[in-house]
Amino acid sequence: MRLNYVMKISGIAAAGLLALTACGGTTAGSTTGSEPSSSSSAAASPSASASASPLASTSSEGAGTSSGSYKVAAWALPISEAGDKLGTIKGDSFSVDVYQVATDVASKDSMFVDKETKENLLKKGDPVVYLNYVVTNTSSADIPLSHSLITPNAKYTDWKYLGGMPSDSSSDGYKKHGLSSSGVKLKEKDPFVLKPGESFNIAENFAYTAGKETEIKVTMTPQDAAGDLDHDKKETAETTVTLK
Repeated sequence: MRLNYVMKISGIAAAGLLALTACGGTTAGSTTGSEPSSSSSAAASPSASASASPLASTSSEGAGTSSGSYKVAAWALPISEAGDKLGTIKGDSFSVDVYQVATDVASKDSMFVDKETKENLLKKGDPVVYLNYVVTNTSSADIPLSHSLITPNAKYTDWKYLGGMPSDSSSDGYKKHGLSSSGVKLKEKDPFVLKPGESFNIAENFAYTAGKETEIKVTMTPQDAAGDLDHDKKETAETTVTLK
């Protein structure tokens, strides 16, 4: 099968070809089956779905506070458990609960177009879905993290482009649905030490199609004592879920 390519339009009208680059280093993550839901709406609705219970926009949570069934790290924003739990990703030292929180519409055209047809892959008003990832340290040791925390990568199993999934870059949607794309309280500095049993959450959005099988890969790269990423301890885990 011939793969299509994706072009990324820069702010100065220059266009470049996106390509996925394979991540180097050893992977420590194990893969577990998800608990996918087979239910789906007939078509992606352009209107917003019920959103999450608000996640505090500023940090007022103390060290080791509880948020539902999770113990929130001292530096992390409150955790939202809103939405439908699609499955769990299990690595060697961490787990990730995946929640489908809301659907909405893109606030503007994305920066990704099909190279051949010139069609934008996510136009203003197109449906997007918000997923929230709740990450828990399941090991017996502290995990020092950089500002990147984890890197989630969600992609439909039949996604035909070499680039990633287009998303809405506006922060307004995250605020609207009580989510955060950073996961960290303001003014907190790295390393962000995730203690055993502690959790944090981080969200993303991308173009939405109901009922789609979605492969989600999560990479966690700890920070070493010098403040650099310790790629020797990088851990990757993945699973496949079905969007509602």
